[in-house]
Order: sequence, then C-alpha cells, then structure tokens
Amino acid sequence: MDFGQLNEWAPPEAGADPAQERVIMKAWEDYLSGVSHRLKVRNVVAKSWQRCAAIGIDHKVAGSRTIVAQREFEQRLRANSLLLQAASKVFSEAQQTLTGTGSMLILTDVDAVVLDAVGDPGTLEAGRDINLVIGADWSEANAGTNGIGTTLASRSPVLIHGAEHFCALTKNWTCVGAPVRNPLDGSLLGLVDMSGAKNTFQQHNLAFAVMVAGRIEAALSLQLEGERRMLMEYSSAMGRGWSDGVIVCDRGGRIVSANEHAYRLLARRGESRDGVEMGFQSDQPLLKLSNDGRSFDLAAAARYGISQDNLLPVHHDESLIGAVVIAAAATRPLAPAIKRANAFDPIVTKCAAMLDIVHRARRLAVYHAPVLIEGETGVGKELFARAVHDASPCADGPFVAFNCGAVSRELIATELFGYVKGAFTGASANGALGRFERANNGTLCLDEIGELPLDLQPFLLRVLEEGTVCRVGDTTPRPIKVRLIAMTNRDLREEVEKGRFRRDLLYRLNVSTLKVPPLRKRDGDAVLLAQHFVDYLSKKHNLGLRRFAPDVLRLFKTYPWPGNIRELRNVVESALLLCDTPIIGRGWLPDEILDYRPPDTERAATPIAVARSGPAAGQSSCEPNSASDLRSLDKQHIERVLERYQGNISLSAAALGIARTTLYRRLRAYGLDAPRDGEAVSETDQVSD
Repeated sequence: MDFGQLNEWAPPEAGADPAQERVIMKAWEDYLSGVSHRLKVRNVVAKSWQRCAAIGIDHKVAGSRTIVAQREFEQRLRANSLLLQAASKVFSEAQQTLTGTGSMLILTDVDAVVLDAVGDPGTLEAGRDINLVIGADWSEANAGTNGIGTTLASRSPVLIHGAEHFCALTKNWTCVGAPVRNPLDGSLLGLVDMSGAKNTFQQHNLAFAVMVAGRIEAALSLQLEGERRMLMEYSSAMGRGWSDGVIVCDRGGRIVSANEHAYRLLARRGESRDGVEMGFQSDQPLLKLSNDGRSFDLAAAARYGISQDNLLPVHHDESLIGAVVIAAAATRPLAPAIKRANAFDPIVTKCAAMLDIVHRARRLAVYHAPVLIEGETGVGKELFARAVHDASPCADGPFVAFNCGAVSRELIATELFGYVKGAFTGASANGALGRFERANNGTLCLDEIGELPLDLQPFLLRVLEEGTVCRVGDTTPRPIKVRLIAMTNRDLREEVEKGRFRRDLLYRLNVSTLKVPPLRKRDGDAVLLAQHFVDYLSKKHNLGLRRFAPDVLRLFKTYPWPGNIRELRNVVESALLLCDTPIIGRGWLPDEILDYRPPDTERAATPIAVARSGPAAGQSSCEPNSASDLRSLDKQHIERVLERYQGNISLSAAALGIARTTLYRRLRAYGLDAPRDGEAVSETDQVSD
C-alpha cells in the first residue's frame, strides 16, 4: 500500500495536539449522553462508535471482556499455523527492536483473537490491565473501538488514538492495525497491531505496522509456493498411470494439480485447469479447511461423490497443507497411495542440505534404477532406503535387507543368489532361495556393499545388467524384477583406485547417488531429533511428557555425534529411562558428551562439565577439524563402547550399529588388538602396524 493512502485512516497530528484530544473527548461524552449525534471525529471512528452503540457495548469495560478457553485457543493456533509461521521471523526481530520503545506488536486471527505479542516488557505488562494479552478477543463486540477490532471491521489499516477509543479505560492507549491477507486470493487472514501508551505515539507507527504486515504477506507467499512444490511432489509420489482421477488441492482447497482422468470426470469444457477451482467460482473451492485446521470440510466436494474415504490429507511439520483427492475410487484401496505419499515422513530434519536430499530421493523413487546411498555409520541410510522403496512403484513388493559385511565370505554367494539341491556338502535337500529371489517384484537393499568380495562382484553386475539370477550349482537363469539399493560408509571411488572394488560395478550402482550428511553437519537437527526421539520414546515406554533441560540441548548442539543419529537415539533413550523427573538434566548423559569441549573452547582452562558428578571435565577432547581428527574421534568412541561392554565384540558391534567383521577391521586400522572375552580395549593394547 502507498503510505499516502493512509491519511483517511490516521489523524495527521495524532498524539501531538492535546486540544484535539479534548475535542474528541467532548464529542464522545456528548454522543454517549445523547446531546449530539453529529460526531466531529474522523469517519472511521464515527462509524465504529455507532456500531458499538448499536450492539450495546458498555463504555466502562476495562478492555477486552473475553479470553477464549484453552481448547479453543489451541484450535485457533492450529487453524492459523501458516500465519504464525510466516510471522515468526518478523516478530522475533521485532522483539529486540521494540525493547525500550514503549510499544508492543500483536498478531491476531481474522476474529481479532490475539495469537502472539512481543515488544517492550513494560508495555506487555501494562497490557494485562486491559486484557491486551494472548488469547484475548479484541473485536469491537468485545472491546469497542480499537486498533484491532476496527481494522478488521473496516478491512483497511486504521489508527485509533487516545480519546478515539470507545471504552474509557482504553483511552490512555494508542493502537494501529494493518490487515494481513492471503497472497493467493486476497482473503483476510488476520492483522498486525502496534500498541502502546498514547504518549509514546510516533507518526510513523501506522506505516511501520503496514510494513510488518507486508513482510508477513511476503513470507506467506514464499511458504505457499514451497507448499505448492511439496504438493506437486506428492502428486508424483502417487505414481504414474493411476487409472482414477487424482486431484491435489492446497490448504485453501484450490486445485494445484490433477491428472487427465480427473479433468474428464470433473472439469467443465473450456475452463482453465491448474490454479483455479475446477467447476467452482473463486469463492467456492473444492475443499474448505475446517475451523480447527485439522481436516477439510467436504460439503462442496460431496456433489462429485467425494467422501472422506477418497481423501488423503497432506501434512508438513504437523500442519495440514493440502489434500490428495481420488475421484471415482470406490473400489480401489487408498493404502498403497498413502504409503507412497507419506514415505519420507519418518525423516525428521530442518537442514536445507537434508531437505534437498529428500527432494532428490523422492524424485528418484519413481524410477526403477539402482540407487547408491553413501554416508557414515548411523546417519540413517536404511531409513532413506525404506523411504525410496515405499515411495516407488514396487512399494507393495517385499523389502529385503542384507548386510554384506555380516556374513562370512564363503556364504555370501549362497545368501545372495541361493543354491540348488546338492550344490555343496551340507546343502538343503530342497535348495534355497537367495535374497534376490526373495526380493522379486520389490527392493533388495545391500548394506556395506564395499565388503562384497571382489570375485563375487561380476555376478552382481550380471544380475543388474541381465535381470536374471543363477543359483549356486545351477546354470539356469531365473528372471527377476528387483530394484537394487546399495549402501556404504566407504568411499567406493577410493576403493576402486585401490583395486578392491570393480569400476564397472560402481558405474552401474551410482546411476543415482544419495549422499547423506553426518549429524554434525546438519545444522539444528541434533536438537530437533532429540526432541523427536524423546516424544516418540516417551509414548513407546508409556512415560509421561518429558523434556530436556536447555543446557542439555546446548550440549547436543555442540557435540559432534561420531555415532550420528543412532548414537543420539541411544543417548536419548538411556536418559529417558534413567531419569525420574519431567525435565531431563545433564546428569543423565554419558561422560563422552559431558567431557566434550568444542574446538573453540579447547584452549580455555574453564571446564564445561559443571553441575554434574563424576570425573572432571577435560579428561578427553575432540577436534573434528580434519580426517585424522575424525579417525581419532571414531577410535575413542569405539574404545568407550568396548569398555562399556567389557570387550564383548558382538555387543559392542551391535551398540555401534556395525557388523562384527567391520568392527574387527576398524580395530586393525586403528592399531588396536581385538579384545579377548571380558577384556576392554585401552591405549596400552595398541600394536604397531
């Protein structure tokens, strides 16, 4: 909005002329007493006073008369999640800007209920006297003429200053409101209000409120565009060749995508397609969001035979962002479609790099091509593998996982390819299926592919190229249709250079590659995952609501997590089960986390392990700034785990999430002897290379 258009809604010299205040006060008193009905006030104020008088507002009330119930307020938060998300950054910045200004910034919904408020602490406290608080209803019907209710009533930016308020106890305040509109259709979503004592008024307050509302609308536009892209991905995830009509709607019920079957079933001849409500006027979308923001009202869609059974809600960050509608799908179960569309939901992240990988994986899933997933131990490679399978056309087929490093060299061939009767001494009389045949019409996931013996790699290459498998002891090729996903924590290109992996097999595998970053490179995800795991595991173990103390979350943020997500989950579960209070403090964390010092504090003399019992901080340090440092960190981690399990290789390997053979190999690489039963590894057990 051009700021020059605001003059109608704001007095030119508001707050600067006490005489004008007295004139307005006299006009108000005369109006209430019936002496004069010719109001010598601005038109927007006069109309508001008339509305307030018509509905019988008591001019003696102290601000808002209503604070909504907790349950209703929670419903409003859910229903306005998009608005709150868009405003969060702006309000966070305003919190610092407004300190000491005597002003507060308020966000309300379309019904004038306060959703959020930030600003000068003294002003926030003063707002309590008139119920200018979160959850209060500041519509004109509840609080008379004011910057919130009057802005919503007029649907334009409004400044209400001092005596212009209808209720006596709010006449010491000044407040300016600016509407926030939906960038897609211009509908009113809520407003931004800037309030404070009337003697703190600044002429630019209204322009500031309009500017903040504009920034929120810009953020809304970006969010809606992001949701639109996400919904398009869900459309792809439903699979190609679907024989029924598939319609994807956004949170406003607007159609963002539909296949040809849907157009034939629902569209009217000659109408535009994407971005319009198919067969409806602009104010009649196919779906309407319910009042609680949790579901869709299907009244408009009922005329086309669409019911709840045809609807797949689409959520992101626990917020409903749209829906997939299956038209004329009465005989087709939706379960496979739901499985494909929600395949990547278990991957919890807010890291931009991870979100890019999820986007890439979702696109790759629809094609029947091998996928190579690279990443350190514990980063969640199998989670990606399962998600790719569940989002693929073969999602209804089996998902068979096999660890190439967990089986002896002699048995790998029979495990992968199967064998026939009499193939070797001790073979089953009936032979046996291999993993490839078990995964037929599904997905075979080969973990630690770098452990596959060099002499067996040509057989795997042949299966990939020919789509057939020969059992050990047989010459008859058996046709199979298997999607292969390979996973490794090694650099296979380096393995090729060292002659330990075939170059042609690598080229065949890395048609599509996903490189999952370690947790230490996923900014903010350690805290996010810790909170996710504590919620999930609390329910799993039937515990009450638990939360980590702020200092624990700070430790989680700085700790490098050599064991990645697997280590984080184990730490969370251990602390959760041991702690008997709702707040989990640092005393329940393992020593390796408490003793860790970030690189920038390594030279500092002050220990970080305060407020805990046990050994003093500084006994060990980690500086993961190079490959050698990471090797040292991994070595220390293995030593601690071995010590914890008293040298038991099987238990230690299980705790580390790796195969026993992999653990033996790492012990050799780090110059450590494999411990005998009950003997822990220590620095004194090292041997020279």
